[in-house]
Amino acid sequence: MRRIIFSGIFLIFLAQGAFAQNPGIQLTPEERAQMQTEWMKETLELNDGQVSKVDSLNLEYALKMEKVKSVQGRISQLKEARGISEEKDGKLKQIMDEGQFETYLKKRKELRKKMNEIRKGE
Repeated sequence: MRRIIFSGIFLIFLAQGAFAQNPGIQLTPEERAQMQTEWMKETLELNDGQVSKVDSLNLEYALKMEKVKSVQGRISQLKEARGISEEKDGKLKQIMDEGQFETYLKKRKELRKKMNEIRKGE
């Protein structure tokens, strides 16, 4: 359970671009993509075909998110990251069935809420 939560937190960092603001987290795009894939596989019960597609997609978008770090200004970074995240969601929706995608959105929202609580507590 801890691993799923930990992996989910990194998913949130990617989706929101917050990783660019936290120099303590030094994962490569490949490592982040792998963590996202594991989290999705376990949480969404993806089949082997879906895992393969999601793994490729996660790597593609982790590399795109890496470029967000070089964007000047926090608001610009967040806008860029949000756009990339929305684009990725559109592709994930094509890979997953309706129930899996709804669960993904729900779990991601829960994880974002937890991260916001953690950030407020610091």
